[in-house]
Amino acid sequence: MTSLETDASREAPPDFRPRRLGHANFWVRDIEQATAFYNRVVGLRVECTEPGLKAGFLGNGNTHHDIALVEITRGEDRLGRAGQVQIPKEISGRAGLFHLGWEMETEQQLVEAIRRVKPEWKKPGMVVDHQIAHSIFVPDPDGNFNEFYADMLKDWRSIFQGEMDLITANWDPEAHPPLTEPQYDPAPNLYGAGGAPLKPRRTSRATLVCADFAGCLDFYTNTAGLNPILIDRKAQFATLGGTLGEHNLSLCAATDELSPGLHHTSFEAEDEAAVSDAIEALKKQGIPIEREIDDANKRSVFVKDTDGIFCELFVDRSADYGRMGWLPPAERVFML
Repeated sequence: MTSLETDASREAPPDFRPRRLGHANFWVRDIEQATAFYNRVVGLRVECTEPGLKAGFLGNGNTHHDIALVEITRGEDRLGRAGQVQIPKEISGRAGLFHLGWEMETEQQLVEAIRRVKPEWKKPGMVVDHQIAHSIFVPDPDGNFNEFYADMLKDWRSIFQGEMDLITANWDPEAHPPLTEPQYDPAPNLYGAGGAPLKPRRTSRATLVCADFAGCLDFYTNTAGLNPILIDRKAQFATLGGTLGEHNLSLCAATDELSPGLHHTSFEAEDEAAVSDAIEALKKQGIPIEREIDDANKRSVFVKDTDGIFCELFVDRSADYGRMGWLPPAERVFML
């Protein structure tokens, strides 16, 4: 029932080939409540806030942020540091996924990819200078945004900390020669936030439910350039990853029980003992556990954030994709 497939018919190279999933960015109803959850429950440290955009950035030392949070617009434009509209008032009136952030190897590779993509993806507001990183935002067929970014500073903490003035503006990829050397830290010092139940190593993967499964699969393999780990076209699910060989993204087809959009974000635990410790800590603190998984595939625990988004702390075991193909879609989505 399960078949591993790759697209051998494509002659042109993929537009992007990111290393890994670097972060997830959410629309939230209340920035302070959401920030408190990801700090005190998930265990990520608040790196900086950008009050002008009503945004917060939290991480574990892997990179400048593992999770970003932006308060929904409620009918107001939010402007960047040069006065341009960075978040139009029409863009979000509800909580959920803002975008997934994909880390590129170098700025040069990012610029080369931007030259290949559709012209409409290069309009102002889609190609962005964050000072610590340059990026382009590209929608998948379901309208989920993906940020492909390259770090621009090895010492991102030199400017990315505390309450900050506006740092976001438009970027011209052709204005200067791109950096050819990687700027990410290959061996980061992890720290997290003490006292939190989950204590993750980093944001590791995301699971999307797709209204257009075939279109999204084509986008993430051919445009995003993620490597297929497994594609089951009959059961309509897939797992994909970046050039590091990790499992970074799962796709599932929408059903009557599964609505399109982000289903959950997964945080990698240090080991199975860390997952067990998290479960005990959640119980002691009276934090509701949505689901536990303890089978051949993985050991994990799910909780919901203040906006109802599933968060998973997990350790992979040995994925039994054949068994997953026979599971009901509403059960399978938790297993990926």
